[in-house]
Amino acid sequence: MNADLEHLIVLQAQDLELKRLREELAEAPRRVAAAQTARAKAEVALAEANAALLKEETLRRSQELDVKDRHGKIARLQKQMETATSAAQITAFEHEIAHSKQVISKLEDEELASMERTEAFETARKTNTELLETTTAKLAAERKRTAEVTEHNNAAILGIEAERKTLRALIAATDAGEAVLSNYDRIAKAKGTGISEAVGQKCSACQMMVRPQRWNDLTNRDPKGEFANTIFHCETCGRMLYFDPRTDAPVRWSPGERLAAASKS
Repeated sequence: MNADLEHLIVLQAQDLELKRLREELAEAPRRVAAAQTARAKAEVALAEANAALLKEETLRRSQELDVKDRHGKIARLQKQMETATSAAQITAFEHEIAHSKQVISKLEDEELASMERTEAFETARKTNTELLETTTAKLAAERKRTAEVTEHNNAAILGIEAERKTLRALIAATDAGEAVLSNYDRIAKAKGTGISEAVGQKCSACQMMVRPQRWNDLTNRDPKGEFANTIFHCETCGRMLYFDPRTDAPVRWSPGERLAAASKS
């Protein structure tokens, strides 16, 4: 394989790892902000449930006092009715007593409705208390994670950037290095990656087929042949192609593995 291309494989692994680390750094504050928003919503919901409970308790005390007052009024009217001297007075007293009883019945119905609402608000308070505890714990965990990610990723970025600078200088020092780097940077800026592994007669980046003759040139290189040091490009996406005889299928990389594998190559 072309020596510059071997170096570019490591360089691209470094670039992809730097991108991942920086994206993780940028995502961490957003996760904290989302956790803060969730906790704030839970706090508001709990405050609303507590306020609703207090309102119902105040309302119910007022209703109980009204019922007590109405019962007292009925007792007074009944005593007054005992001393009534005419049918008209008795009728008036009876009318007042009946009205007070109707009011008491209505107040008792309203008390029952208030008790039902109170039960619902108590359930909401319990749910929102648990939610507040959960979101508070998650916020603390996200803050801790953010601190750890920031410390780890910043240190990793510094290390990789130093290695990357050295590697780019090594590539630039070769005969065609400057042109190769310029080509890699141009493609990577446009496509996200500058090189792609050819696997199963396909470009693993765009999944388009590689012509049979090109595939043969990639896979059966004679160290002394015409194309020994040639860098081929995918005719569909333009990325630089390389073939690794150790693999026959695209690799699914977990965070950091791509760079580690490339660096050991």
